[in-house]
Amino acid sequence: MIGHVNANRVDREQTGGDGLEPVITFTTDFGTRDGYTAQMKGVVLGICPGARLIDVTHDIRPYAILEGALVLNAVSRHFPEGTIHVGVVDPGVGGPRREMALNAGNRFYVGPDNGLFSFIFDSCQPWEARAISNSDYMLPDPHPTFHGRDVFSATAAHLCAGRPFDLVGPPIQDPVRLNLPQAFQSQDGIRGQIIYVDRFGNLTSNISAQMLTRKARSIEVGNLVIQGIRRFFGEVSEGEPLALINSFGFLEIAVNMRDASEVLDLRTGADVRLLW
Repeated sequence: MIGHVNANRVDREQTGGDGLEPVITFTTDFGTRDGYTAQMKGVVLGICPGARLIDVTHDIRPYAILEGALVLNAVSRHFPEGTIHVGVVDPGVGGPRREMALNAGNRFYVGPDNGLFSFIFDSCQPWEARAISNSDYMLPDPHPTFHGRDVFSATAAHLCAGRPFDLVGPPIQDPVRLNLPQAFQSQDGIRGQIIYVDRFGNLTSNISAQMLTRKARSIEVGNLVIQGIRRFFGEVSEGEPLALINSFGFLEIAVNMRDASEVLDLRTGADVRLLW
């Protein structure tokens, strides 16, 4: 739902009153080999030289919008109000999908309207989304395959420099949301699935902490049955599987000091069943 948002301009006082420009973060699937992210940063610094630039990650799996959405949601809440988050996981670049700027919780998000900000819409209300259509907020003649540089980074830089959010373009009432896999509760427990594998091989499910209204007796995943939910990895011996609530706020399957995805031969889409 769209709601009234008080801050139509990035408020530099929200960053702590230290007189510095707001932070701009970058979350992409570009990797670091080809210099794409350096071009984006160069654009920002050319428009807003004092911007403070933070790399969240450029190792989102190529085209994995859901993975990018999870990381953006988990990370952005830990940055101060006024931060501008540039997210680019954009397999539809150059096509009909809209370019979008979003104000949610007095934090700003810039990227493709392809579901990348789905969790933000659910966790931060009210929000205001706008289509990026004002050419003054873009580089001249944006390249159709590099909106991350010519549209998203440029828009973020102009917002960082204090240009009004409401001049980015017209409101978006119907932003794209991912068709997220849902976890289902029953009398016996909860059924869900693995939706993300981190670099350690830990397996994040779509069963949120809020769904755990009772004590879990066991968790079934693949051919494995895990008894109960632990608080941290070291509560079990090295090489032993466990379940815990991870820092994203979801039920995670892990193997202490091992790659659970390899040890258990599990990937995204694998079923998870929690029993009370």
